[in-house]
Amino acid sequence: MERKPVTTTASNPNIAAVGVMLVIFLFAIDATIVSTAMPTIVAKLGGLELYSWVFSIYMLASALATPIFGKLADLFSKRRLMLIGIAIFLLGSLLCGAAQSMPAMIVFRAVQGLGGGAIYALSFIVVGVLFPADQRAKIQGYISGIWGVASILGPLAGGVIVENTSWRWIFFVNLPLVAIATALIVIGLKEERGERRVPKLDLAGAATLLIGLLLVFFALAQSARARHPLNVETVGLIVVGCVILGIFYVIERRAAEPIIPLDLFHIRLYKSSVAVATLSAMGVFGAISYMPLYLQGVLGLTATGTGLVILVLSMGWTIGSLTAGQGINRVGYRLVAAAGMLLLAIGYGVIVVPPLAIGVIAVILSACAIGIGMGMANLTTLVAAQTAVAYHRIGVATSTVMLFRTFGGAFAVSLMGTVMLGQMQRSLSQLRSANPNLAASVWDKLANPQNLLEPATRAQISADLLPRLIASLGDALWYAFLTGFILMIIGVAVSFSLANYTPATTPRPQPTDQAASKERKI
Repeated sequence: MERKPVTTTASNPNIAAVGVMLVIFLFAIDATIVSTAMPTIVAKLGGLELYSWVFSIYMLASALATPIFGKLADLFSKRRLMLIGIAIFLLGSLLCGAAQSMPAMIVFRAVQGLGGGAIYALSFIVVGVLFPADQRAKIQGYISGIWGVASILGPLAGGVIVENTSWRWIFFVNLPLVAIATALIVIGLKEERGERRVPKLDLAGAATLLIGLLLVFFALAQSARARHPLNVETVGLIVVGCVILGIFYVIERRAAEPIIPLDLFHIRLYKSSVAVATLSAMGVFGAISYMPLYLQGVLGLTATGTGLVILVLSMGWTIGSLTAGQGINRVGYRLVAAAGMLLLAIGYGVIVVPPLAIGVIAVILSACAIGIGMGMANLTTLVAAQTAVAYHRIGVATSTVMLFRTFGGAFAVSLMGTVMLGQMQRSLSQLRSANPNLAASVWDKLANPQNLLEPATRAQISADLLPRLIASLGDALWYAFLTGFILMIIGVAVSFSLANYTPATTPRPQPTDQAASKERKI
């Protein structure tokens, strides 16, 4: 269908930026505020066995929406797409607040995640083309810092709401924030009609990408929680997903408007940025997933104490983002990204180098280093990727980086989980032969180390066996963190492949004549 593309400009970029920060805050806080309320939600709706999917489906749907809306942002009005994303997010919030069962909650969280992924990607895209290169890093740093604020306020707000009113208000509270964000974006941006043209949407590419990613992400999520992670079902899903992604690759080579233009990876700076972004995401998501298990299962810290340590990591992320926002304008991408990856490696090294001998203070220092390192690497690679491509490709370039980050995080959690579970099962088989009196059902539960945190499970274990089980868990986690440490060392090496440009000096590729006719400014 023929349409008129639009030229979108900022009538007030500061107002628009505040609106963007607010929608990022909405997306980030919704990933954390639910955690505090979930015990109450399960008590009201039932479905304890579906507990984890309330979180997983939100992040999965967000990951799937990111590349689609990133490409659409290069073809259609960014402001209109942002408002559509906000509307989907609002609809999902309302439906979640009205959910009457856990399966319904999971479906509605998927809707909310689709809207969240859209506004997450579009927020960084809008800022990427709204501000000049030398200002972009600072603004992106502020936006990335919103994550730290949300990680602090989310659980606190969830606790206050649940204790003083119905759990449903953790979703309904989004309404006034959505209204404010919408008003700021409408006021801050304006649009003008351009020339008429017919965009060629890559529907086949979108369908194969979504199906392939859905299968791979689902398999990785299941693998991280399964007793036997490398089972036939998991491997089969990954193989089928990779085959479908292979078909997607073939489609993209021929598509007029590919969802992920493959020639982006011919740009050295962009390719390096994606690689570093993927590896840094592996580091932070691996730490967030398995550091709590070490703190509670090995060191005996309470859930509250563990939350405070993870809060240190989130605050470090904010500090790292703000630091990188200033640093890349002064010393360039390479040094800031390398420093960030080095901090990630140091964070893992603190746990790995003195095996099984670290205390809470050392883990706090590790969390701080990992958080700051992630903030620096995350922002640097995003700004570098946006600046490396032509203006008309900022949308798809941004969303592709985000997609690779999400995949990197999911892959690292699954890989580290596979290493941990494999080592744990070897230890359990040795302990089981020496302790035949313990019930088989208890041994089966202990095959997943998370169950060792349950008081009911611990009560069935003799006092002399429990310390050996804890030592086995610590040993298994050491191997998992060693895996993460190796990945971070690789990340340090890869970070030196980034060009040492600043945002102001980065040579941006010029669009071809055909692309120039499609290019729009925002």
